[in-house]
Amino acid sequence: MTTTDPFCYLSTSVSYILDKFVSHYFGRIFDNPSAAINEEMLKPEIQSLEVFADGVANLVEAERKSALNYFKDGTIKYACPLLKIVLHVMAYGHYENKSIQDPELRALFTREALIKSDWYKERLVIKQQRDTVLCMRNIKALEDFQSRPGYNMEAARLGIHDKLKKAQQELARVSSESYLMDLEGTIGADPIVFE
Repeated sequence: MTTTDPFCYLSTSVSYILDKFVSHYFGRIFDNPSAAINEEMLKPEIQSLEVFADGVANLVEAERKSALNYFKDGTIKYACPLLKIVLHVMAYGHYENKSIQDPELRALFTREALIKSDWYKERLVIKQQRDTVLCMRNIKALEDFQSRPGYNMEAARLGIHDKLKKAQQELARVSSESYLMDLEGTIGADPIVFE
């Protein structure tokens, strides 16, 4: 290794990280982790083409079996449209007789298409609704505390009046149309969580 070759240094560093990772974490499972996880497994680039291709085929088969489980147990119905496409391709090799290379399918995975989709907009609306309900619960709890007989001094000490004012401002903020626009680009909320 020469000091002028940054890739050689990087390769050595990565090898050290992998070796250290294997010995530290796999050492808890195996008596001799380096025998179970050898250098060829850690560095696919030094494997023969046949071994590498076999490894990829094993991964594809494992992913196929995993994807098929979504169809077997019916949880595919809970997947968002893009995940449904991916799971169909993983399980069956196509989605509605289109391969993953189909330009029409690939276009669905752009940021622009995602943000314009109805299912994404629904996630944002649900997030806004849940935030609104949370604010309303907070306001009610603060109002209930403030209205308790004999709690005036404690309410003053805790600044309940100011907290109530802030909670009401937050309710107005999260209920607004601008808040819904501010949510664009976030993951929103999953519609099935409280179905």
